[in-house]
Amino acid sequence: MTAPPSNPGGRPGLTIHQGLFTPELRRDLADLNGQYLELGPGAEPGADPRFAWSEPVRVRLSSVDAATRSKMASVPFALFRLVLPPEGATGARGGGIADLPWPVAEPAWQARCLSFAHQAAFFARRLLDGAPLAATLVLDLAPEAQSLLARCCPSEIASAAAHPGLIRPRWPGHLRFWEWLEAAARSESESTLQWANCMAVCQLGADGDDGTDRPAPGRDPRRRPRR
Repeated sequence: MTAPPSNPGGRPGLTIHQGLFTPELRRDLADLNGQYLELGPGAEPGADPRFAWSEPVRVRLSSVDAATRSKMASVPFALFRLVLPPEGATGARGGGIADLPWPVAEPAWQARCLSFAHQAAFFARRLLDGAPLAATLVLDLAPEAQSLLARCCPSEIASAAAHPGLIRPRWPGHLRFWEWLEAAARSESESTLQWANCMAVCQLGADGDDGTDRPAPGRDPRRRPRR
């Protein structure tokens, strides 16, 4: 069997097919996912819509160690989504993203969240310019959102990133999905990681933002296959 393609940054994790991403894009997506998973537990429960996981999901993700979190972050899709135009934004200019006020000085965690949002927004534009199919599959950007983003100049993208309505979680209430992803990341079996990669791609069309808890498809990665 052919060996799986290399992972973002050369780290072990959930691999992605070479045909969709360049190594640089895979690396940068893993970095963004890692930042999101690291920042999320720092949010006040129920108070920040950027990390509006259900309480069971939030508790579960808060308990994940750094090494496992890094492997979870290497899945071939964003663990967050972008809402364009941002929720709560008003006064769009010419049908584009609104000119939103820059935030005042904030604590270090809020500053990191703002930095993450900027990185995510410009990553989305980079995907849209060079790999529009990836923008659809990886970031779940609807055609209307893609069209809006494509019309934005850098200052408008930066303004959107400053709005807390831009970033939202994916699968916010699917505890079983996150348990499945964590179990796959903890596994030392390369075949389990490859299987998890395939199942993650199948999960892309079932974000389920209604917050319901539906199990991920397929077998449980914590169970070893019979020989």
